[in-house]
Amino acid sequence: MFGDPAPKEVVDRVKAKVDVLCRAIDDLLLGHPRKTLVVEPEVQELLRVAQLRREAGRRVAAIAASWQEESWKQLEVTLQAR
Repeated sequence: MFGDPAPKEVVDRVKAKVDVLCRAIDDLLLGHPRKTLVVEPEVQELLRVAQLRREAGRRVAAIAASWQEESWKQLEVTLQAR
C-alpha cells in the first residue's frame, strides 16, 4: 500500500546512497580529487550530471566575465568621446 512505510533495509540503502552522493558532490565542489568511491550506477550518473552542470556554470561565468570586461571598455570609449 502507498501509505505503508518503507522497510528499514530499503531506507538504510537509500540513506547510504544519499550519503555517498553528498560526499562525492562535496569533493567535486571543493575541487578535491574524488575521494569517495562511487560504485552504484545510479549514483555515478547523478554525480556525472553534477560534474556537467558545474562545468557548464564555469563556462557561462567565464563568458559573462569577458562580456563584462568588453562592456566596460566600450563604456569607457563612449565616455571619453563625449
